[in-house]
Amino acid sequence: MLLRYALAVDGVISGLCGVVAILAARPLADLLGVPAPAVLVVVGAGLLVYAAGLILGARRPRVSPALSRAAVALNGAWVLGSVAVIEAGLLTAIGNWIVAGVAMVVLAFAAFQYGGLRQARRVG
Repeated sequence: MLLRYALAVDGVISGLCGVVAILAARPLADLLGVPAPAVLVVVGAGLLVYAAGLILGARRPRVSPALSRAAVALNGAWVLGSVAVIEAGLLTAIGNWIVAGVAMVVLAFAAFQYGGLRQARRVG
């Protein structure tokens, strides 16, 4: 149950972030310090694809362990990428705070998904 919920919530939040990144690419690029709004459009589109996979996977009768491991790995990669972007000094100060905040939420999703995977292994 925890795993299904963690994947579904991650999917909904990722989808919403994807829509915002696409629809508000220009003002977000200015706020974050991203040189080209197209970068946010691409990230937003990727988030929509990711979100669709999570939501569809969470709705299946049996949640796929492979999907769950992929979600944990992709969320981990997002966090590491966020740290790299912050460390590279590519963003504005507020951009760094926003990216760090998002990374913390993503890390929490990864932790819940990992916990859900462990729980599913014990049960099933």
